[in-house]
Amino acid sequence: MKHLFSKILILSISLFLIISTTNCGGREKKDDKRIAHTVAVITVEQKTVSRSVDLFGLVYGEQQVMVTPKIMGKVVRIVNPEGSKVNEGDTILYILNDMPGMDYQPGPVLAPIAGTVGKIYVDIGQTAAPTMPVALLASFSENVKVKAPISDLDLSYVKRGAVAMISVSAIPNGDFEGKVTGISSVLDPVSGSATVEITIPNSDKRLIPGMACSINLLLERKTDVVALPLVALFTDGFSKVLVVDDENIAHARQISVGLVGNELAEIKFGLSPGERVITIGKERVSDGDKVTVIEVK
Repeated sequence: MKHLFSKILILSISLFLIISTTNCGGREKKDDKRIAHTVAVITVEQKTVSRSVDLFGLVYGEQQVMVTPKIMGKVVRIVNPEGSKVNEGDTILYILNDMPGMDYQPGPVLAPIAGTVGKIYVDIGQTAAPTMPVALLASFSENVKVKAPISDLDLSYVKRGAVAMISVSAIPNGDFEGKVTGISSVLDPVSGSATVEITIPNSDKRLIPGMACSINLLLERKTDVVALPLVALFTDGFSKVLVVDDENIAHARQISVGLVGNELAEIKFGLSPGERVITIGKERVSDGDKVTVIEVK
């Protein structure tokens, strides 16, 4: 009886092990049937990679001065209002020193340069002083300038001759192209920014000093380089992508990234034109997974 019990115990243990092994094998087989995730892929090409920065600035004349009076008194007459063309030495307005007990004649405030009266800052009857601007005078012929603050982080990338696109909301279809002609070498101690100056052709005189504008300034550009859209890069250091082979199997690939532009990134090595890289859906895919591919142009 004792011997029979031992045999039954051994047989039970054996059956348990067989069933356990069978079940484990079934689970492994089931796990191998993973879903082929649908992903978007793009074919690697050589393209132009560029990085730009958006700025906001003001339009200035080629020459622009704030006009201040030489005497203190009340404004009694405005000879040349806003928009008037004046020559150097023309009277912009008159100021009368109305000190009690004194009989003064109105004194003229003269234009220091030839140009256009862009702004009158005082009204008739208002008191003006020698340190107080009373008018803005701008001179512009075929060109105007735009001045805009730029951060110290981007300043070192700004080059003379760099192309800038300027948009003015006050002008229908108000897009203009200009080039950098001046770069400030001193940072504002409060804002930490410098000033970039852009010259724009303005033969039709549509741009007027004082207008506000938005600027897209080109900082860096590389042409004919292997490039990928930023969405194809993993954010942990931009060091890898997922390449899909002819059998739609995904493979992790180490890469080296150069210029990171606004929309594209330069791939210095690790990829060749013609290879397919996952853009959308890559976070759900592991190395060696089979994927269902949707080609993106």
